[in-house]
Amino acid sequence: MPWFSYHGGHSGQFCRHAKDDLAAVVERAIDAGFTHYGLSEHCPRYRAQDLFGEEVTQQVDPATLLLDFEAYTREALRLRDHYADRVELIVGFETERLPPESWATRMAEVRASAAFEYIVGSVHDVDGVYVDYSAEQTLALAERLGGVEALQLRYFDALTDLVETLRPEVVGHVDLVRKFDGPNAGFSPKVLARVERTLEAVKACGGVLDVNCGAHRRGLSPVYPLPEILQRARVMEIGVTLGDDSHGADSVGVGLDACMAAIANAGYGEVCYLTRDAGTVTWRRAPIDTVKPLR
Repeated sequence: MPWFSYHGGHSGQFCRHAKDDLAAVVERAIDAGFTHYGLSEHCPRYRAQDLFGEEVTQQVDPATLLLDFEAYTREALRLRDHYADRVELIVGFETERLPPESWATRMAEVRASAAFEYIVGSVHDVDGVYVDYSAEQTLALAERLGGVEALQLRYFDALTDLVETLRPEVVGHVDLVRKFDGPNAGFSPKVLARVERTLEAVKACGGVLDVNCGAHRRGLSPVYPLPEILQRARVMEIGVTLGDDSHGADSVGVGLDACMAAIANAGYGEVCYLTRDAGTVTWRRAPIDTVKPLR
């Protein structure tokens, strides 16, 4: 029985809004019964204006972020080999659509910089402003763009562009833009039409949707994506996988039961997982009733 997550594995060793060393995160994944676990640290950011609040407070600069990411890559690959007899670690990274004018080139360079086995294709910003950092910042951005619907339209256009450009194996938290909208979040028909375009792009590139419990675990919103999006993805025969979006050992695997419930409620009979076959990482499908912790 496989148990897995491919969006997460962030650690305080390489991410200043996470906790613990990466080895501690991996040890917790083993203890929690994971058979496969993806490490997908945030990629570097290249402009001072794209730094997170805690990075500004700690006077971190983009050059330091690049060194941190290079260190992450070395450590993740080391741990992959070190723990190979206990858990199958898959090493990747999570993207940004930053800097706005050169993100595609930057992301391609990052992917080519090491032996990465997959990427989580995520968008966290619209026009260089983060949509998942604070409710106040997201609302101010929406007001500047002409309203919440206008912001959502821009977000899904950006995500579609990223998927078509990078062709990520995992498409991260598809509807992240509604993070601060609460349990009654939803989208207008016009926005859902843009979501449909995003799903069409995911299907065309062979990507798999991240069913992600990060915001749900923190009590901010239901799991990503919303039921109507997940149901449409199932009709389109787009695969789904699990993402705990862990940011330290104590969040490894926490909330994935809600993801599994959402997947089942959407009518899926199988869940996708990445594994190695003759040295090559590939997707496989597991019947939904077999997807559970090893112990």
